Amino acid sequence: MDNIIFICTGNTCRSPMAEGLFRAHGGEEQTGLAAASAGLFTQDGMPASENAITAAKELGADISAHRSRMLTPEMAKNARYLVCMTGAHYDRLCELFPDCADKVFTLLPTDISDPFGGDLETYRRAAAQIDEGVRSIIGRLGA
Repeated sequence: MDNIIFICTGNTCRSPMAEGLFRAHGGEEQTGLAAASAGLFTQDGMPASENAITAAKELGADISAHRSRMLTPEMAKNARYLVCMTGAHYDRLCELFPDCADKVFTLLPTDISDPFGGDLETYRRAAAQIDEGVRSIIGRLGA
């Protein structure tokens, strides 16, 4: 099965919520793509933030077991799609992995602000945007 990898900065907030929501909405079954997530500037093994876990759970996704991981060249090369949360992530991915530029895109036309360190309401706003983008992807790529 091909992978769709959701990308953010630290892989503890936005991209884990996107991965979890993709799964929760049946994205893997509908698109034939296995969901994963990674960060551009992170260390492996950090849990998702508590507010990300709560906000995702309110939308039907359980990301409580998530652990962060850094995007590797091999992951980027083997992915079918690399989905970024911001234009800056998009630019950085295309810079780091120019051979992958044809499979990099942003989740939404507008940036999804990093909720890191924010209150639960900040995370809920980010989760709602991510949910919108994930549902759109599933609709476009679904069989």
